[in-house]
Amino acid sequence: MKKILFFGEPATLAHVARPAVLASGLDKSRFEVEFATGPDFENVARDLGLCVRRLDAIGTRRYLAAVAGGRVVFPYEVLEGYVREDLQHIEAFKPDVIVGDFRLSLAVSARLARVPYVLISNAYWSPFSSTRIEIPAHPATRVLGARLANALFRPISGLILGHHAAPMNRLLRAHGMSPLGPDLRKVFTEADVTLFADVPELAPTQPSAPQDRYRYVGPVVWSPKVPLPSHLSTRRLDGLPLVYVSLGSSGDRSVVSTVVKALTAHADAEVVVAGQPVEGLDSSDRIHFVSLAPGDVLARLSRVVVCNGGSPGCHQALLEGTPVLGIPTNLDQLLNMQGIVSTGVGLSARSDSITSARISKCIDALLQDSSYANAARRMQSIFAARKPVEVLESVLLECDGSRFTS
Repeated sequence: MKKILFFGEPATLAHVARPAVLASGLDKSRFEVEFATGPDFENVARDLGLCVRRLDAIGTRRYLAAVAGGRVVFPYEVLEGYVREDLQHIEAFKPDVIVGDFRLSLAVSARLARVPYVLISNAYWSPFSSTRIEIPAHPATRVLGARLANALFRPISGLILGHHAAPMNRLLRAHGMSPLGPDLRKVFTEADVTLFADVPELAPTQPSAPQDRYRYVGPVVWSPKVPLPSHLSTRRLDGLPLVYVSLGSSGDRSVVSTVVKALTAHADAEVVVAGQPVEGLDSSDRIHFVSLAPGDVLARLSRVVVCNGGSPGCHQALLEGTPVLGIPTNLDQLLNMQGIVSTGVGLSARSDSITSARISKCIDALLQDSSYANAARRMQSIFAARKPVEVLESVLLECDGSRFTS
């Protein structure tokens, strides 16, 4: 039996939920699993029946604040502390393989411990991806507009991303390892094997990408196992089209009010909003606020899903064949939305330039133009053919640590 130690960096829900879903699906007769994460989302892992180890992580609030301010998320001192803690957990459990999601320090600590390291990431972060780097929502984009800000940003984007990659390069050098250079995509995807929680039809990479190093596993989606609110479980299927709004743990909450008010004014839709009620709006026959929602069920019932543009919300919708309106704020969300828009399965409206008119126009298009729903159903079929846990199990069985024997 192989011992597998998972690390889920609690920067956002996705980086804990993805590895937790995969860990809980492994064959218990072949794999002994423990799961290390911080307190923010550890209930997800516990609810899936995993044995949880507590990590001392920066946490989601500090992470989101750094992203919003354009600051380095993981300074060198944080990464060095992470390495020390990683090694403590590795020494205590003595795993045969380590699996991590956004725990950047594992690129060093796993190798110091001479344990094979498998990373879960997204294909649009691959050095072999052709996605365009865009400036995230920032005070400059609100003043100048995204188009002008991007024109000014792109010539210096390499320097800016190199600044964010610098702490990891310093960490590698400090431990006698070769730095990765200024490409942040290499920092985010560095491992012995990198698994992309995507499909190539939505997030392609260049044919030159080494197939033994980078592998697609398909979408890995989590949804809380809670019942559908009674007023929704009894709604008429021939009633108004349902729009599900869920901006997730890393969406810009400041735009929720704009989105909900625009949808409320839309005469041809019923709206379900995951999260706290918006000031000045109460639940009614056409708008429902739910604190905790079964996202997969609501995506299945809806004609449109409005999310933060990140891969978890988009993948959840597309697994149910439902088109997406993404409202991206950070770079990860902007990169993901490039594939959503180019494949015709959804539309994008940046959070820093959102207006009620823009929301209404997008919703009208997604409800009235059948090409979006047709494209979403085609993507649903592509998603359904993927077996993420089976791919992971195959990779774990291949990892034998032979690269560390010399």
